[in-house]
Parts: sequence; C-alpha cells; structure tokens
Amino acid sequence: MNPKEWSPIDLDVPGFGTLTGLCFDNNVCQYMGVPYATVPGRFRRPQPVSKPWPGGKWDGTKLGPFCSQPPRDFYPIPSPERPWVDNPKTSSSDCLSLNISVPSKPPVNASQGHYPVMIFMHGGAFVYAAGGAAIYDGRALADISQQLNEPTIIISVNFRLGVFGFLASKEIQEYNLEFGESGVGNYGLWDQVEALRWVQKNIRAFGGDPDRVTLFGQSAGGVSANVHLLRNEPLFSSTIIQSGLLPLCGVMTVEQYQVVYDKMLTELDIPTELPPRERLKRLIEMDEDKVTAAMVPVCVIPVITFSPCDDNVLIEQPMPKYSDYSSFKAPSWCQRIIIGDVKNECVIWNKSFRSLNSKEFTDRVYSFLGSKEKADKLLSLYQVDPSANSDDNFWKMEEFTTHGLYSAVNWSLIRAYPTVYAYHFDVPSPFDNDWSGLAHHSLDNVYIWSLLSQHLPASHRQVSAQMSKMWITFANGNDPWERFDKSGKIMVFQPEEGVLKTAEADSARGYKKWEEIERIGLLNDFYRLSDELCMRREELTNAAVAPRALRVDSMEAYGIKPKPRAADN
Repeated sequence: MNPKEWSPIDLDVPGFGTLTGLCFDNNVCQYMGVPYATVPGRFRRPQPVSKPWPGGKWDGTKLGPFCSQPPRDFYPIPSPERPWVDNPKTSSSDCLSLNISVPSKPPVNASQGHYPVMIFMHGGAFVYAAGGAAIYDGRALADISQQLNEPTIIISVNFRLGVFGFLASKEIQEYNLEFGESGVGNYGLWDQVEALRWVQKNIRAFGGDPDRVTLFGQSAGGVSANVHLLRNEPLFSSTIIQSGLLPLCGVMTVEQYQVVYDKMLTELDIPTELPPRERLKRLIEMDEDKVTAAMVPVCVIPVITFSPCDDNVLIEQPMPKYSDYSSFKAPSWCQRIIIGDVKNECVIWNKSFRSLNSKEFTDRVYSFLGSKEKADKLLSLYQVDPSANSDDNFWKMEEFTTHGLYSAVNWSLIRAYPTVYAYHFDVPSPFDNDWSGLAHHSLDNVYIWSLLSQHLPASHRQVSAQMSKMWITFANGNDPWERFDKSGKIMVFQPEEGVLKTAEADSARGYKKWEEIERIGLLNDFYRLSDELCMRREELTNAAVAPRALRVDSMEAYGIKPKPRAADN
C-alpha cells in the first residue's frame, strides 16, 4: 500500500555532509540516489567517493540515474506506483548510487549502528533493470521488518550494465593498464564492490551494523552474490542467492569477448582499417545511445545477456564450472546462505526453443554434444521423444533447460554448503499476460518485496508475507526455516504457504536426475547445452557469424524487425 504522507528529513553523514531524504507515514525513511563511487571514464574501474558532497549537501529525495540499456518488449510484472518520485534518467557515466530504506528514524546514538542490513543486487542479465526500479523499493520490506520487531535497513544498488559494464578485449585491457588497472571487463561487478565497501564504511550513520550485512540478489544479482563470495573480501556475513549461480550468465574469456568487441565495432561502423587504439578511442567517445542500440543486433536473442570476464583478477582464480559446486568451499566469514529457484525459470527464453519441433530439438542435442551416448542419456532422463507432439515436448524442453541452468547446480551447492536453507518457488503468476499461471523467472521478487500485495489473490498474499518475514528473519541471524544440512528438508513455496519437504516427497523436481547427471560427469554438458538452447552464446562468440547476418536472419525469426540500413538494401 502506498503511503499517504511523506516529508523531508535530514541526516548527517560524517565525511560527506547533510543528506536529505523522505520520511513516510509508516516511519520508514528513504534516502535515494546516494553516490558511492564515480566513473572516471568508459571501460574504467570505479573510484570511491571520498570528498564531501557539493556544498556539503545531497538531495536524496529523488532517484539517481540508472545505466543506459536496450528496451524490453515484454515484462510480465506490473510496476508499483511511486507518486512521490519522478522516473530517473539514464546514464552510463553517472549511475553509481544507492537507495537506502531505514525502519523508523535512526537511533539517537547512531554511531552504535544496531540495525542489520540487506543489500540487493538486481537481476536483468547484466543488461537490464535498475536498483532504483519500483519493484525493488525497500520501503515495504523495511516497514515489515519493524512490524516483526526485527528492524532492518534495505539497500538497492545501481551499477553499470551491458557494454558499459562488461565489454572486454585486448585493446581495452591495454587501455586499463595505462591507468594502473589490472584485469579487464567486469566494471559493473567492480562497481558493486565499491558499493559494498561504502556500506561498510558509512552505514553506521543510518543506524546500521556493518558486521551484520546480508547480500542478496536474483538472477544476475544472484550471480553477483556468488562472485563476491569467491572474491574472499569479507564485505557481508550472509547471502541469499535467488535463481542464479555464477555460470548462469556465462563466463567468457578475453578471447571470446574479443569477438563480441569486434562485432560491436562493425555494427557501429568503426572502420576496420583504423589502428586498434583509434578504433577503441572512437568506441569510448561514441554516443551512449548508439552503443546501447548496437547491443540488440550483436546479441540478437530476446533477453540479451552479458557475462563476467574470466580475467583472474576480479576473484584471483579461475571462475568455477557447474561441476565445481559439489565441492564448493564456503568462506569462513560467510557460512550462512539461502539458495533457491522458481519452477518455470526458462519460460523467459521460450522464443529461443518454442519454434523447434521435437525432432529439431533432439537433433540439436545430438549435434551440440557430439556424442550419441551423452545425448541418449540426457534425452532418456527427460523422456524427450522425437516423434512426440511438439507442445508436449515444449514443456519437457522448458524443464530440461530450467534444470540445466538453475536447479541441478543449485542442488550440488545445497549439498556442499555448511549452513544452507534451500527453497523452491512454485507459486503461479496471477497476472494476466503470456506467462500467467506459471512460476516464471523473477516472479519471486513480487512476493519477497511485498509491493504488489493488493494485486495478489488472498492466498498469495499469505505466502508473500511468509517470504518477506523469512528473508528478514535470516538477515537478523535467525533460522527462516529448518536448515537443509541438518534436516534434509527444502522449503517449497506454494500458492497458500511454504511447506517443508524432503527430496523424496517433492515430486515436482528431478533430484535423482540431477544426481545421476552429476554422477556420470555430464553436469557441465547439461549446462552448456541448456545455455546454448536459451542464449545461443556460441553463436555470439563465433567470429564467422557477423552482426548484420544476425540482424537479418535471426532478429526476424524472433519477431524483432531490424532497422533499415543502406547496406542491407
């Protein structure tokens, strides 16, 4: 429910000045667009904000810009209303900010900092969305926390996305070295590091406890949380990973990103005969709207995805494969984790494989794996029949890819982590759109953030309240439900409430399939195949497949009308 009244409130933040926010009639105070770092230039690592704000003041009553990004033709979740704030602008160079929601006014002795903190990294395939999006407004969750007598500060983060946050190449790597910056790409993830560091240094001013920080994220935000676990810098003490471990968005080498970089230059008509440094200079100086638009024909698929770059600098070790999670070593400073997924994750990529008939799907499995034995095993486990009705097999394809990208690897980590709370989300969407009736990717955000409760059926409101409470309880250091490592039970969120089940009792999943795939050493193949069926990443990193061919041949196949260009006529 939206507040009826709000008024300005000032807060002194040592070292920066006076921050003006809004205090609502439920006593939650919100400080928006708070800068945590600056972007010194395109394809550069962020620099922490260390000087006082201009004039010693900052207006936190409005949202900061979010990173430029391509439009999305379809999004299955309505946006909550926020009449007290205008929609923010977009910027790739001025988008590093926090939105901080505090339950009631900060305590009188704020330096003691006694509120636990939850920091959210949004999803969107490292291309879309924003921490300041209305669906991630922390006002409701902070209010729920104080009603539970577990007051908790809720923070969302804006960071760089797409080309601006993740593009890499040998030319960019050499450019970074000129500024003493090792590694390449991953700029959006380095932004997140600075956000976490800022919270550690400054959250006491808001009444927060830097020793009780929970990092949580969904989809690419879950990938982000996984990255920060591997970085081994203790910037949080517990984590929640919703629908996404590190390989979900892919992990690309500098050599693979070089292909994407070259395709971007081609799409932007930067002449190939120019010296490499001049080509990079033109890309750096290119209008950000043009760069943003070029992502669509280069990446093609309906949900464009950018990946972390395996540069051995961000986490100082090779990034893990799916098969590595069965022996995952939790850092000593973060022993507690919630991890889970939703039932129909991969319906989000249905356009990538809906057009395939059963035989085409099985042919693609055989061709991609290059091994009849491997293909036969996977197809038999999922009972995919080349002669079956395509609609019947579509749902098997959706289950296959959901398990390959999300559920199977989660199951490996669940059995390896020392203190783990596992869940599945099976609540069908009540919204009237193409994915109505499905527990689709990102739908769990609606129930956790509790901003659309008035749009939910009564039974769904109950499970939403339960999920919000459990997330807050976890952040306060308590058990949200029984630990898997002690009970062997998983929380399954259903339309009316969450129910604890053993793997044997949870017939909606395929635990035995996943264990068999892991046992015979096919987990990485299972992931790679599912990734290719949904995201066609190997086509993206194939230098022989040019952006223009992709635009004409593939965009039309996906129902995306290519822009007319003289070269195509």
